[in-house]
This record gives sequence, C-alpha cells and structure tokens, in this order.
Amino acid sequence: MNANKRKLWTTILLGLIATVWFGLIPVLADSRAPAVAPTPLITWSDKFYNPAPEAGDLILPLACGGAMVFRPVKIPSGGFLDDRPVELGQSDDTRGYKEGRRLSHLAGAFSDQGAASRRYYIAKYETTRDQYDAVTKSTCPTPSMRGRMPVTGLSWFDAVDFSRRYTEWLLTQAPATLPREEQEPGFLRLPTEEEWEFAARGGLAVDDTDFLAPLFPMTEGDLARYAWHESSGSASGQLHPTGLLKPNPLGLYDVLGNAAEMTLSPFHLDRRGRSHGQSGGFVSRGGDYLTPRSQMGSAVRQEYNYFNGTTGRAKALDSLGFRLVVTAPVIVSAGRLEAIKESWSGLPSLTGTGDLRAASDKALAELQALAQKTQDETLRTRLELIQRNVEQAHAGLNEARERTLRALLRMGAFMGKRVVTDGKRAEVLRGLMRLAQSNFDAFSQQAQGSRDGAKLVTEARTALTEKMDKWNGMLAEIEQGLASSLSYYGDIVVNVGRDYSEQEIGAELKVVEAELNAKNNTYLIVYADLFARHLAAYRGSGAADKAQWQADLLKVEPGQ
Repeated sequence: MNANKRKLWTTILLGLIATVWFGLIPVLADSRAPAVAPTPLITWSDKFYNPAPEAGDLILPLACGGAMVFRPVKIPSGGFLDDRPVELGQSDDTRGYKEGRRLSHLAGAFSDQGAASRRYYIAKYETTRDQYDAVTKSTCPTPSMRGRMPVTGLSWFDAVDFSRRYTEWLLTQAPATLPREEQEPGFLRLPTEEEWEFAARGGLAVDDTDFLAPLFPMTEGDLARYAWHESSGSASGQLHPTGLLKPNPLGLYDVLGNAAEMTLSPFHLDRRGRSHGQSGGFVSRGGDYLTPRSQMGSAVRQEYNYFNGTTGRAKALDSLGFRLVVTAPVIVSAGRLEAIKESWSGLPSLTGTGDLRAASDKALAELQALAQKTQDETLRTRLELIQRNVEQAHAGLNEARERTLRALLRMGAFMGKRVVTDGKRAEVLRGLMRLAQSNFDAFSQQAQGSRDGAKLVTEARTALTEKMDKWNGMLAEIEQGLASSLSYYGDIVVNVGRDYSEQEIGAELKVVEAELNAKNNTYLIVYADLFARHLAAYRGSGAADKAQWQADLLKVEPGQ
C-alpha cells in the first residue's frame, strides 16, 4: 500500500472513530437523563410580545421565534383541598340577573416551594394576531405593531383549538419551559370565569374592599389610561395594539376593554347568590372597545351562542378575542392521589347548602325524633347518648363562634378609632405645614426693603425647606398607616358581614358594649356601633365603600 492510500485509509478510520465516539455522547447522556428538546430561540423583539417587562413574568416561546408572557396569580393554600372563598359579581340590581354577587372558590394549580400558596398563570396581554398566526399559519408572520393588535374574528372553538395547538407545540419543541406540578407539565386553555375575574380584580394584590369595587384600583384615576372603551377620548370605535395603557394591580394589560375575552365557562344566570342550573352559551368578560364607560367593570359578562343560526357556522365577532391561562391536572401522581384522599377524609362531614347552624339544628332535631320513635330501648339509649354528645359539641362550636365574633367587633371598633386617629394626625401636620408656609410668606413680605432682608429670607427659606422635608416624610408615614388602617377596617367589614348574620351581630354587640363599659373603654362604643352599621350597610347592598366608611368615622365627635 503506497503512502497516499495509507493516508486515505487513516483519514477514513479516524473519521469513523470520531463518528462513533461523538455519536455515543448523546447516547451516554440519554442513559443518564431523559431527552429534552432544546428551547427554541426567541427572535422577536420584546416590544412585539412583552412591551412592559416585569419581574415575575413567565415567558413561553412560540413558533416562528415568537413568545407569550404570563403573570402568576397566587392563592393561599394550606393543603391540596384548601381553596379560597372568592366573592364575585356586583351589587347592581339592574344587572343582578346575570352579574349578581355570588360566592365561589378558587385554588391554584402549581405549588410554591416552601410557601403555603399555590398559583396559576394568566396571559399578561390579549393574544395578538402575530401570535395566533405563528401557531396556526403555514408561513411565519413578520412581527409588527399591526400584528400586536388582539386577534379577533375567531370562534370559541378557534380559541380552544389554538390553546391545544400551542400546548402541543410547547410539549414537543420546548417542554422544559412549561411549569410543572411534580412531573406533570402544565398546559394552556381558556380561563374559567373565576380565574379571569379574580385576576382582573387584582387578586391578592388588592385588599378585600378594593377587590369588590366595580373597577380595580386605578392610581392615575382616569379609566381611559387603563382601558380602551367607547369614547372619543379612548378607543374611538377601534381596536388598539396590546400593552399601550396602564396595567391592573397584577400587571395585566387590557383586561378591561379593547377586545372582550372569551372564557371556558358556559353561561349561567344568577339565582340570588348562586348559579342557576341551566348552562347556556359561552361567556365573554371585560367588555370591549364598543363598551361605554358606564358599563365597564370587572363583573361585566356577556353570553354568546356558540353558533350563528343565520350563517350556520360557529359565531365569530370582530370584538371578541381571548387570553390564555397555564394550569395543570389536579391528580398528577399516585402519591398526590393518596394525599388528596387523606385530606378529604379529614374534612368535616357536616355540610350544607345553607347556614351551617341551621343544618346542625336540623340534624339534632331529626336525631331526637328518631330516638323518640324507636321501640328498641337499647337503641333509644344509644341515640340519646349520641344526641347529648352532638349537642355538647354543637354548643362548644357556637360558643367559639360567639367569642370570635365578639373579638372581631372589638377589633372593628379599634380599627375604626385608628382610622380617625391617623386621619387627625395627618390633618394636624398639614395644618402645621400650612402655618409654617404662611409665616414664611408674611416674613418675606416684611423683610422686603430692609438692609439684610434678602439674607434673612434665604436663611428662613432654608430652615423652612428642612422642616417641610421632615414633615413630608412624617406625613407620608402617617398616610401610609391611614391607608393600611382603612384597608384592614374594610377587610373586617367585608368578612364579618359575609360570615355572620344580623341577629348574631346584634346579640354580640350588646355583650361587647357591656365589656367596653366594664373596662372603662367607653370611647370605643361609638365606633363599635358605627362598625355594626357599616356591617348592616354592606350586607344590605353588597357594596364595599371605604370612602364613605372613612367619612362616617371622621364625623365621630370625641366623647360622643
């Protein structure tokens, strides 16, 4: 074999060795860990999918180099069967038949490591035209501001199909980017009404009274800065690109206005606090660019037929869009199933659709009637013994409930007084600041024309500035304390008004007033009475009005 042939065979042999060796590396790696597809590169500029980046954003890649952004929605949770009561709807009787106040429950899908909370994710922005085309079209879109418009003109079935196709793409192309619960990957779907409304109102980022308000807190005041609605100073009858306005407290954009957003839930009428049994069409939430300001709100909901009887096709409107949520299955493993069963076994067995005290009283009455009717003396004796044990437990629970209510009434009175104290401290400090400014202005006038007047005015201005800086710092702390006190007061009103009847409150209020008299805390009685009136007003209207409550508290005269 000549030198050229040896050189050729050497090259071939080395190539084969390299091929085998480097080909083994993925095989060896696969033997140690499951294969994971590489995360596709996001090539779109963030202005086309996340124009307002924020800490906590969950960014999922999309076909064609795109992406979609989600915000976490946290919910306290002490266990797998723990959920949060959520009051939804509004107190407007003219729309109560479909948007009335009702109590629902909500829990998150993903566990927070080391925290007693769970979460789900909801899209930060409405799904855009470019994002929809990237998943559904055969050719990739060129990202643009026009493509950042919310995608509309789709049916509910199109939105559901988009969530399916996007999830399948993520599971095959970027599975590591999806959040997981244990080993089970999350998936995308339309939000339920509860998921949508809880997030739209601000979730845990707002207090209970602000949560129940018609609109989420808008620190800059004007609705047009937060929602595209029907007005010449707002939408002017047109859709707008997502993310141009201010977000809600959870960092969600265009959750009100612009495109109405389809949900997973079928429509139900309201039957005075619960859903009526008939399921109808699909529901859109949030209103759209054609919704007047007077009809805009977090509780606004609209029913649509899934189909258009005229065209014979699925209904699609230019005002209807959607945003997705990321969630996970409930039972994600055999271990989770066992934990759920154990939690369920530990739940109280006494349940009812109405008042628990009434249900317990009814059960005791039925037990007593059964004991009286039986002819078996041994069985009667055992039933009477069970009845006494249940009555004792029942009495213990009632006493604990009464003690809790009395403590809450005292706390309500104390927090009401705290609101007044903080408000008066702030007003006194503002008065000092006005007086100091007035004295400086008067001194400046007097010093004009004097020989050392300019120097004296400069020194006085410096001293005034130092005082004002100090007072402004003190005022900011007082106002922050006032806001916290009022927020806590409002939360107590909402929760006590929701959990206790008027009769219970009236009975325990008398006990609390007697206790305050005995402890020489009579100055708190007027605040306890006012707190009870606020409870009655909330129970009657379902409206949480912190501004009115504060005004009522500030009218209380010392020693009244």
